[in-house]
Amino acid sequence: MSATQSQSLSLNNFFFPDIPWQPYPIYSISKSGRKYNLKNIIYPNQRSIKKYTRKKQLSKRSLQAKIFDAIINIGYFDPLVVVKEFPVILDHTKNINIDGGYFLLDYFIPNLQDDVFWGLDIELDSEYHSPDKDKIRDEYLEEELKIRVFRISHLEKSDVQKKQFKELTILMRSMRRVDSPRVLRFNSL
Repeated sequence: MSATQSQSLSLNNFFFPDIPWQPYPIYSISKSGRKYNLKNIIYPNQRSIKKYTRKKQLSKRSLQAKIFDAIINIGYFDPLVVVKEFPVILDHTKNINIDGGYFLLDYFIPNLQDDVFWGLDIELDSEYHSPDKDKIRDEYLEEELKIRVFRISHLEKSDVQKKQFKELTILMRSMRRVDSPRVLRFNSL
């Protein structure tokens, strides 16, 4: 990468400390034309009150997420990289039917791949999830970004844990580990 390309990248993008390989555009635009300053959403000004930020999302985890976090913390996924609340910027030029400029993947494993997919997204579903919206999101992730989606509903139930983790383990074993995560190309304004 040349010095000019590097300077342009740093002016138009930012990086999360826990996702150092993935550049993010500072701005995103929704299907309705609303402009999002992602850097302000992710790193809000102390004087402003944001209803939804990645930091707030990480601090107010559901019981399902706390269970999954504990599984990560005991090393179940080692040596894989697992990113909590991985931001995905929407590309509305693809004519997807999701409003908003971005959404967050519950748990993203960027260094698993197979012949089709370049990453694994593990979604924890609750009664607040909309199956119709989830289907649109899953299609976008799988068809456009080539990220495999695996959904778990009601992880707090032991029978779900047994069945779903068996299926998740089989899926993960069918994929291969890569050393370097793929950099996703998100459109910026």
